[in-house]
Amino acid sequence: MDVQQLVAEFLASDHGSQAAQALADQGVNPDDAQQMLSQAAQAAHGHLEEQSSGLLGNRADGSFLAALASGLVHGEGLVQSLEDGGAGVLNDRVAESLAEKMDVSPDTAATIAATVTPYLTSFLKEKLT
Repeated sequence: MDVQQLVAEFLASDHGSQAAQALADQGVNPDDAQQMLSQAAQAAHGHLEEQSSGLLGNRADGSFLAALASGLVHGEGLVQSLEDGGAGVLNDRVAESLAEKMDVSPDTAATIAATVTPYLTSFLKEKLT
């Protein structure tokens, strides 16, 4: 799937609408929210492209390990913990992309990513399974 198709499908999905509403609840205007969601979906596409280089792509870092360990400690089991780890990596990727491409502070980008990534992860999970 190409990046523009993924972006368009995410923005048109229930997940995209819910993410836009979550951003609106934080005071983000609709035009900015659409740009942020588009950029987040583009970052997710890049992340998926990296997956071809291994289970975690090139981004297996502390956020993955922290989420994995947290899941295991809380008794979520290995599969759920791996999903949590992957979502942590995706969250970081979205935050980096927003900070770089949308010219927002790293703190703002992290907040936006934390808001948007669960919806994006759910969309991708449905799309890819």
